[in-house]
Parts: sequence; C-alpha cells; structure tokens
Amino acid sequence: MKKQFLVAMIIILCTSLTACSLFNKAAETVVGNGSGQPDDGETGFVETGTDAAADEKNGDGSSEEPDYTQEADGDTKMVKVTLYFPTIDNSALKKVEKEIPVADKAILKACLTALAEGPGEPALRKPIPEGTELLGISIKDRTAIVDLSGEFPGSSGLDEVTSRLSIVNTLTEIDGVDKVRLRIEGKDMIGPGGKPLGDMRPALLDEEGRPVPGEIKTVVLYFSDSQAMYLVGETRDIEIPAGVSTEEAVVTELMAGPRTDDLWGAIPDDTRLLSVATKNGVCTVDFSREYIENSPGGTTAERMAIYSVVNTLTELEGIQKVQFLIEGKKEKIYTHAIFDEPFARNEDIIAK
Repeated sequence: MKKQFLVAMIIILCTSLTACSLFNKAAETVVGNGSGQPDDGETGFVETGTDAAADEKNGDGSSEEPDYTQEADGDTKMVKVTLYFPTIDNSALKKVEKEIPVADKAILKACLTALAEGPGEPALRKPIPEGTELLGISIKDRTAIVDLSGEFPGSSGLDEVTSRLSIVNTLTEIDGVDKVRLRIEGKDMIGPGGKPLGDMRPALLDEEGRPVPGEIKTVVLYFSDSQAMYLVGETRDIEIPAGVSTEEAVVTELMAGPRTDDLWGAIPDDTRLLSVATKNGVCTVDFSREYIENSPGGTTAERMAIYSVVNTLTELEGIQKVQFLIEGKKEKIYTHAIFDEPFARNEDIIAK
C-alpha cells in the first residue's frame, strides 16, 4: 500500500519553533517579506483579493461571508474551516473540520496557523515543521502565494509530499483560491525534477484520503531552436492529474521548458496560465499579462511564443485553432501580429 501511495504521490507532483513561533514573527511584520524588501504584490502579509474573489466565485454578484459561528475578542471571529492533515505513516490525507480564530479576515494565515498547531489526533501529524516561519502570504489571480522559511518542508520523501499537499488542499478549500504557489525564503519551491513547482491545484483524494493517480499521455511539445527560427518538437510522457484537463497539463508542461539542451522555451518569463478550455475545435488559452509585457520583442520571438503554444495544442485531438486571451480579454496586437483572432497550426515553422 505504501508503495502504491508513493507512486501516486510522485505522479501528482511531476505534472504539483512551534506553531506560536511560526506566526509571532508574522504578526510583527504587517507588510513585507521578512527580509526588509518592499512588497511586490506577491509577498508580505497582504491577504488582499479574498472578498472580490469570493464574489466572483458566487457568480451572481453577491457577497457571502464565511461561516462565522460566534464572535471572539476584538476583530477576531471564529470560522469553521476544513483542514487536511497527513496520517503518521503518510498513507493518506484526512479532513479535519475545526473552528479557528480569524483576525481581520486573514483566513489563509489562520488556516496555516491551525496546520502548524497540529490536528490533536494521535493518528495524524503536523504538516508544518516546528521552527518554520511564515514570511508572507497573498492572493493574486485566485492563487494563494505562501512564503515560508527554510525550515519547511523539514524532510524529504513522503513527509515532504504530504506536507505540501496538506497546505494546498487546505487553502484551496477557501472561496477565491483555486491554486497555491509555495515559496521558500522568497523563491519558488523546487520539485523533485529540479523545476519550480509553480501554481499547484489540490490533489483529488479517494474516500480513504489517498491521492488518485492521473493518466500518463504521450505528447509533442514545440520549443524554439537556438536561433529562434524554427520550432522543434520534443516528445515526452506527461501525467494528466485527476481533475485536470489535458490542455492544462500540456500547456503547464510546455511552460516548464525543454529537456533538450539546444532548445529554448519560447513563452516569456513569469507568464502564468490562468485558464484553458476547448469548445467547437477552438482552444482558448488565457495567459497573464507577462506573456506580452515580457516578450523580448522582434517578429521571430513573437512567432516562437505564439506558435509554440498553437502547434503544441493542435497536436491534441479535437483542436484546430487556438484563441489567446490576456487576463480574460482579447488583445488586438501582440508585438506586431494581429492577436485577437484564432490561430491555426503553422507547419512551415516546424524544423524539417
């Protein structure tokens, strides 16, 4: 059983002081990342966007308060939340419902505090090691960005895996949070393959709390050659996590970059995938603004950035064209190209 669980965990990751001391420092640093650096909107204690995100999630323009059950002192309220704790043997994650104190609507911080305090059940363990400090937390584009000190995760193997999943699954239970990005000392957490873990979705769990493994699929990803003249296809097996579309898994893998030394990733730095969906043969890909703003410029770089995505996605059955959005809206121009119409596959740009 442990071996099966380990395999499931690895597949999911390849596609994903005391509790008091953990947050005493956070309480002293209202804005900032713990190192004296200015807040960049993704670090520091700026748990902003929660209310707006919740309104969006309701879908009817209404605002729904969390399930406050009773008042506590001052601006603190007791909120009923769902926390995920690993079992002692790391064979599963178990849901624990608790009422926790939430000060100034900082519910994400309160959930992390509760995880650090532990489950209070002998069969479960704390997912956050003692001595870990919370350096910053914020919400951006429905992604919770959590910056922890170097004491996290505290160990490797299954302990590390289940600790991450505990945080991700707990925070994505909160309205307005779809993904979680973990940072260690201000830098994106690195996964077993040596690449940043990026924005992680919650693991789908079975009735026993064990992660459900995904499907392995062979895909062709297109990257730029060293001269930015042609695209070169790189075939690899990727994992499609349970609950994640093939399109999302493919674009996420494309953004992670090539494995071949003489190829280059064509998608501009710091670009984030906000959504991707296919309807009537057109795959609509919504990128963050960095996809345009961080372009190095020039028609060759522009062609690589566009057609690395288009040609990769049109390899998938049922996709004939790709429509790009930037933060939910069509843009008329990329740097030179008309950008508000769907793009068809371009065979001429593929190296022969």
